[in-house]
Amino acid sequence: MKKGFVWLLLAAAFCGGYSYYRNRSSQPKGQAAEESQEAEAKPEVQDTDQPATVVSPLAAFMQKLNPLHTSEPAQRKPSPSDHIAASPVGTSTAIVRKTFAVASTAKFSFEVPPHAASPQLHGSYRSFAQQSGGQSSNVQSSDESADVDLLLMNDQQYADFLHGGSPDVVYSVDSSHDQDVSFGLPSTMNQPAQYYLVFRNSSSHAGKKTVQADFRVDF
Repeated sequence: MKKGFVWLLLAAAFCGGYSYYRNRSSQPKGQAAEESQEAEAKPEVQDTDQPATVVSPLAAFMQKLNPLHTSEPAQRKPSPSDHIAASPVGTSTAIVRKTFAVASTAKFSFEVPPHAASPQLHGSYRSFAQQSGGQSSNVQSSDESADVDLLLMNDQQYADFLHGGSPDVVYSVDSSHDQDVSFGLPSTMNQPAQYYLVFRNSSSHAGKKTVQADFRVDF
């Protein structure tokens, strides 16, 4: 009876040890398999701090052709030459075409339009000394009493001239009573340019001068 009970205890101990040993040997493999399956099933986590970038098919194609190519061009400061339009070639504007008296000065303004590539000032004038009765008489070319000055000024120069200064001028003609003029003006970009053609009595003590003038600006 006792021997049978002992063998029963031994058999139970053997089964318990075998079961414990089997569980211990098989547990790491199961855990490794589960961890591998969890790693495969777990989605890749992206860094949410970085903004998403959308690349168009064309940009991607250009990037593949030229890795140094960027879709955003370099920024640069606009230049006035970016706004050049067609030049008003073949046009002409009359400045003055008449006879007038000059006691001190007489001025005629004109404007060069935008995009004038090569404006040209053309014209001529003749001046005469007036007699005491208000009549003008032709004088000999050697008679300086009929001479007048011709000055061409821009806006700033003319403003200085009105305030009694001695401004720089764009163009001038020495005192004369018979003169032809042909002068190239600066080209304009996208803004017009204002000029003043001024006739000045170079010897006002000799009285008024009568001037016959015909001037125009060609583009």
